[in-house]
Amino acid sequence: MTLRPNRTVDPREVELKFHLPPGSRAALEVSPVFAASKPEQHHLESTYFDTPDSVLDRIGLTLRVRRCGGTRTQTVKSQANGRGVASNRGEWEWPIDQDAPDVGRLAQTPALAAAAAAVQGKLEPIFVTDVRRTTRLLHLDEDTVVEVAFDEGGIVAGMAREPVSELELELKGGPVGPMYRLAAQLQALAPLWISPESKSARGWRLRTGQTVGARFARTSRLTPGIQAAAGFHEMLGGTLGHLMGNIGPTLSGDSEALRQMRIAVRESRAVLQLFERHLDAAAAGRFMDGLRRFGRSAGAARDWDVFCLETLPAAMPDLSAERLEDLNAAAEVERQFAHEAVADALRGRDFTAMVVGLAAWAEAGARAPSSFGDPRMGERLGTLAPSLLDRAAGRAMQRGRHASRLSVVQRHSLRKSLKKLCFDVQSLAGLYRARAVKAYCVRCEALEEILGVTNDAAATKRLALSLVTVGRPDLAKPAGALALWSGRRGRDALQGLKPALNAFRAAPTFWS
Repeated sequence: MTLRPNRTVDPREVELKFHLPPGSRAALEVSPVFAASKPEQHHLESTYFDTPDSVLDRIGLTLRVRRCGGTRTQTVKSQANGRGVASNRGEWEWPIDQDAPDVGRLAQTPALAAAAAAVQGKLEPIFVTDVRRTTRLLHLDEDTVVEVAFDEGGIVAGMAREPVSELELELKGGPVGPMYRLAAQLQALAPLWISPESKSARGWRLRTGQTVGARFARTSRLTPGIQAAAGFHEMLGGTLGHLMGNIGPTLSGDSEALRQMRIAVRESRAVLQLFERHLDAAAAGRFMDGLRRFGRSAGAARDWDVFCLETLPAAMPDLSAERLEDLNAAAEVERQFAHEAVADALRGRDFTAMVVGLAAWAEAGARAPSSFGDPRMGERLGTLAPSLLDRAAGRAMQRGRHASRLSVVQRHSLRKSLKKLCFDVQSLAGLYRARAVKAYCVRCEALEEILGVTNDAAATKRLALSLVTVGRPDLAKPAGALALWSGRRGRDALQGLKPALNAFRAAPTFWS
């Protein structure tokens, strides 16, 4: 039996978590932001529990007992919902009078009853967190209350230990937008970087040596009656949640997570581009530039991943006489440098400022659509959607003219436009007939696949020859052989480009 926690009636925890580099806390605590708030000190010792076969972890729940002075609190949390920059998950708490979990409390909660039955009598300690916490309660406006917590301490799992130095913002009441604005204010005062990985996820990583895997996108399904501003907010929340969910595994070197981050960046840009005529140009342009900069860093690392993990293994059986192993060793060095550049970007101020600022802007617009810059964002999305999709499709059509004369760069631009168009169509699918949407996307994706092969061929040639020019002339022969091998694949794929383009052009614009 597959257990799934019931999420229909669960209380929610909404929080933002940041890593605190050395010296950041001192800079923040003397700022005027905290002048009117009284700090409270707590020593929190939390033991996390699960069964030997990790039943709770497999169904997306964590269970802990936290000791603070003479009190004990039992807490169950669900996985975050994967939307937006702030983590949003179910949370259930009970005061208890023992160090071991009281499974009966779970059994009395409808959302957790099935989980309680599965773990009864089987729970054991998994890992422990020991944290000194300083909290302040901030009233940001008439509606929004946020608890700010500085956490210093460690996580222990068996013989493994990892330090904790975090800033957490937890929404205690009101809309989330002011919390994002507070985060932006704090991040401007000290070099914080956003760190969505929970203490429980870190504990499991310490215990098992394994990281949480890549998180995949969840396409927004919008209804015909939704307001344009709300639709924009929903679509952007999905892409930003996709981005946040892959920060931890990307920093741990997961190549699929990096790929998913690149997709999330492209799709965030697609949302901004889709609505650009109805958005404040300066704000949208600023966020578009930030996404583009990070996308270039992620794209460079992704190119090396494809080269090392896909292209070279595919070529080796055909080029067994060449020294592809030597080429691979040199490429792996470049791949690691590219991944380190992505990690530096994720830990940099610009990335955190961008995602927090973008989230704050989207939240403000969802509550006051005219703040986006165009009163039409207050209209029904179904009214605007045809013109939005016309522009996205027109951009792809324009880039697809003269198929036989497209350069490598032009083919790549066409591919990116098609990916954004397909995302736009799928996100707005709830406004139209499912069959028409599917047929249109099939034609987009067939063309994308051909262009993907030709793009990989061009990237392979560029990267292979770059290894020679960085001081390895001894790699000229295997690099040349690989470039020729990949070039043949690209030329073969190009044979299908014109028919696929014609089929795409002939696809009816079902939204008109």
